[in-house]
Amino acid sequence: MDTETQATRWLIRLDSARSPELIAKHAEWMAESTQNRVAYIKATLAWKRTDALRRMRPWNPPDEVDPDLLKPRTKLWRGWGPMLASLRTAWLPRVAVGTVVATAFVALLALLAEPAPEVVYTTPVGGHERMMLEDGSVLDLNTNTKVRVQFTSTRRRILLDRGELLLSVVHDASRPMEVIAAGVVTRAVGTKFGVRLYENTNVETLVTEGRVLVLREQHMLGLPSAPKPLVRTLVAGERVLVDARAARISRPSAKQIQRTLQWTTGRISFHEEKLSDVVRELNRYNARQLVILDRQVARTRIGGGFDTSHADTYAEDLMKFFGPDALGALEYVPPQ
Repeated sequence: MDTETQATRWLIRLDSARSPELIAKHAEWMAESTQNRVAYIKATLAWKRTDALRRMRPWNPPDEVDPDLLKPRTKLWRGWGPMLASLRTAWLPRVAVGTVVATAFVALLALLAEPAPEVVYTTPVGGHERMMLEDGSVLDLNTNTKVRVQFTSTRRRILLDRGELLLSVVHDASRPMEVIAAGVVTRAVGTKFGVRLYENTNVETLVTEGRVLVLREQHMLGLPSAPKPLVRTLVAGERVLVDARAARISRPSAKQIQRTLQWTTGRISFHEEKLSDVVRELNRYNARQLVILDRQVARTRIGGGFDTSHADTYAEDLMKFFGPDALGALEYVPPQ
């Protein structure tokens, strides 16, 4: 079976039903070769063109002409002629405008009601997952992360419920990729960026390649409307932190970006950072949550690092070094 036929079959299977198992098999097939990915993208574009042509068909096909269209009308209607003419002159433009508005509103509702198959991915505390999505984009999930992936014929959307992700987006101008976290939308066509949702619902976006837009969701009369831009377009090497009041752009150094994203390699390191910051980061990867009991010790600057899969070993070392009067521990039960 040639590559084009395989791509078409995958397209049909994913359009009829989606499941985590099927998407995983499709991702494996996409990862086998560039030829597979190109064939699938071509098949997707051809499918979209076919849908567009289908939507352009006439309202009434030639064989379905109204048989009563040319029938003579009864005399009852003759007296209504002048009245209908005046109504047509006075009210028809307004009715036409109203019809257009109503049609647009119905179209908006149809768009909003478009079914979006949803696939949920989660990682445990200390876990890391890398996967290829059905469009070929690569998604990394950090510790204790939950996302809901929604792909339709018109949009690509990832809802970040908790945690952190890094996304390498395959270019598709007709379907921008959106990552939504706590009402903050990070939108891109084809680029690479990371998004982190903090426990206080602040959202951080870090761009490593290309450009992205950062917006906030808006609603009107209970319905979603166009998101509002929060800052100018971000470029590679820039980071924005969005809270309830403002959005602040910064430009971290190359080393800072490397440390921010090193979780993708399974390693976390520190360089002369306050113990309070180290403990906060360590707790993300460990079921045992360290608690600083001595405020003065919290300001101590330390270095070092740990493997994300063995965070508890590093926690033990810190507790032994600083002693039980400075550091305590609590068990943490992650949300489901």
